[in-house]
Amino acid sequence: MFPNSILGRPPFTPNHQQHNFFALSPTLYSHQQLIDAQFNFQNADLSRAVSLQQLTYGNVSPIQTSTSPLFRGRNCVEFDLNVNNIVGIRNTFLLRTYAYLENRVRPLVLVIKKWASHHDINDASRGTLSSYSLVLMVLHYLQTLPEPILPSIQKIYPESFSPAIQLHLVHQAPCNVPPYLSKNESNLGDLLLGFLKYYATEFDWNSQMISVREAKAIPRPDGIEWRNKYICVEEPFDGTNTARAVHEKQKFDIIKDQFLKSWHRLKNKRDLNSILPLRAAILQR
Repeated sequence: MFPNSILGRPPFTPNHQQHNFFALSPTLYSHQQLIDAQFNFQNADLSRAVSLQQLTYGNVSPIQTSTSPLFRGRNCVEFDLNVNNIVGIRNTFLLRTYAYLENRVRPLVLVIKKWASHHDINDASRGTLSSYSLVLMVLHYLQTLPEPILPSIQKIYPESFSPAIQLHLVHQAPCNVPPYLSKNESNLGDLLLGFLKYYATEFDWNSQMISVREAKAIPRPDGIEWRNKYICVEEPFDGTNTARAVHEKQKFDIIKDQFLKSWHRLKNKRDLNSILPLRAAILQR
């Protein structure tokens, strides 16, 4: 079951007539074998079966900072388990589609996640960026290049990624999307440098919101969720702010400063080791 999901084949799906749904996804995609698992139960009284807030079993522990029931564990593989997070099931397949849409997406995402982790700006529980927000930031950058590397697949294939699609059908969406042929021939090094420069000098954090759904930066909404937020990253399905964990100016300044420092360092040295030492990257595997 796990290897098939890691290879990008449709994940295991139980009989949907029993009113539940299960989705598996590697976290876009690494040799660490970190698995995101999503369970959805309908017409079931979960409280009679298990108290989700009190569950601690073996190597599985609840993550108290999550906005939905989330558990983290490690056995043969490290995994995150969500319960009744329907949006999480939909965005799992959206991200997987983007990951296989263009060959440069996955390696670029992996390097940027390792870079962010190495510099301590990839931990939502500590007020910095979640991995999901980082992935959306990478996709957004690739969509907004003068010659885009990615489109908005929600715009091109609305019937495949509509929030109205029944959950037991969402795993079919990636099968309907062919590879995207971009005229942009930039190599991974240039794209990494451009990513750092974009968020260090070009993106307007004060007035803009990152939108993968629209494939562009859009004005911040005026709703209460977006006021006084330092980073705004739109969740592609429910429109919430995936970067709401960054709620302290000090942490925001650290994130911005790291983008700027890394951009200058990589631009001058032209060596990945200058911002992500090889030894550190290996130890994070």
